[in-house]
Amino acid sequence: MPLTRRTLFRACGVAGAATVLPTAGAAAAPDDWLGWLRANRRHVALVLDDGRGGRVSHRPHEPQPLAAVRMVAHLAEYAKGSVDPDERVRVADWEQYYVGLDGGAHRAALRELGLRCTNGVTADDPQRFVTVGDLVSVVVRHGDYAAGDWLRGRLGVAVPAFAAEVVRFVLGRPVEVERYLGDPRLRLEVLGKLSDVPRTYEGRRPWARETWAGTAADVHRSCREAARGVMVGSLPGIVTVGVGVRWDDGRMGSAAVLTREVDEAWSARAGELAGLVRTALLEPAVLREFHVSLS
Repeated sequence: MPLTRRTLFRACGVAGAATVLPTAGAAAAPDDWLGWLRANRRHVALVLDDGRGGRVSHRPHEPQPLAAVRMVAHLAEYAKGSVDPDERVRVADWEQYYVGLDGGAHRAALRELGLRCTNGVTADDPQRFVTVGDLVSVVVRHGDYAAGDWLRGRLGVAVPAFAAEVVRFVLGRPVEVERYLGDPRLRLEVLGKLSDVPRTYEGRRPWARETWAGTAADVHRSCREAARGVMVGSLPGIVTVGVGVRWDDGRMGSAAVLTREVDEAWSARAGELAGLVRTALLEPAVLREFHVSLS
């Protein structure tokens, strides 16, 4: 993933020939993700370990919403080898977990696997087959929650299904995912009310705050076990990154970064945060910048 770091500048303005410095106590707006982390320490939890003795930890045991990074636990379980990656999965069995509100992740997954999607929502042919390996790939590359929920059931991971989180948002009450899948009338109720949920970023932030939470320490542990590269999670107000990479020299780099209360403009820059985190595992100077920003 390309890195888009920018040099930190001290903010100043120019009016005519006079330089206008910030007044005492005024804080400059963050210019990049390191600045955002520094200005929002209480909304950040992270663990970074470059595998050569460099480590940064900040609020590692404080629970925060995980967004798609919750599925790192599924990947860690899959890495144990208990399921054949060539096992076939009917598209309908995968898509029964698709409820929506995933930011286009499922549509991107269908496109990657070459599955036609005329309605822009689900596959044209639900009787086609993909493989378990395909579902793992779209979880990592696109954060497809429907694929993650299928894997959760197949692997027996003790993490609530994202579909149940969406159903709770739509109906205003908790519903077990197994009941949702097995009750056609309930599914019709959800379908009928889906258009009533808030559509804006700000309108969905209260719901996202209450979605499944975990700790940076636990996510970091799963990242090391899964070693599946870089994974980014994003829900309104939430941006998360999980990294588990093994470099050519055999060294294992791993990271879990959880942020909350992120506005829409910063959420659109989630890829920059992922690139910065990955680079911190490669370059000790960048890792030190994380340490300084959160000290």
